[in-house]
Amino acid sequence: MMPDLSALNLDQTQLKAIERLLNEVELLINNEPIDTVNLLYKLQNEIVQLMGQKNKPETNIIHASVSDLRKAFNAHWSVVKAQPKKDISCHLLIFYAVECGLKSIWLKRNNLTGTDKIADQTLLTKYGHNFSIWIKELRLPATIAGKYPDYDKIPSFRLARDKSSWDLGKAHQAWRYGVQMNAKDEKVLVEWLESICTWIQDNIDGR
Repeated sequence: MMPDLSALNLDQTQLKAIERLLNEVELLINNEPIDTVNLLYKLQNEIVQLMGQKNKPETNIIHASVSDLRKAFNAHWSVVKAQPKKDISCHLLIFYAVECGLKSIWLKRNNLTGTDKIADQTLLTKYGHNFSIWIKELRLPATIAGKYPDYDKIPSFRLARDKSSWDLGKAHQAWRYGVQMNAKDEKVLVEWLESICTWIQDNIDGR
């Protein structure tokens, strides 16, 4: 039975490594029964197809340019700063302001014009809301993110109802659906996101 490689969600580097391995194996089994050779050819073909799919732009998301993301950051952050009292709607806007700002800066530093130009689209589809990835990529100051490799200043939070712990990337879901966080955790999280917005504001127009 041939394994389902697509279920493994392999990246380009892993697929290329497997392809090289299969090429080496092919040299060793040329004198083996035809069924074995056929299976190998099927695996090779599947890897080639998967590599092609990985290189194709993601079609299920709306892509944004550097300018779009910069404008979105400024719009969200301006609304938040204008509110005298912050509620969960403001918190949600802070979250999206951070997301837009970090992505805009990352694209500009990597000389890319928009999210459609990102070679590894899992950065958007799998890690789009995982700020830890973007913060590490951008090497934010240790005063904000904590020191490498632990980045221990990136906060997590607990839900008030069952004390379950969640990573930062899930915060937008809690705020969007009105699920109450632990009050202390929420305060720390919001203040941390605000510090990220301040850093973004200082860096979004630079290199």
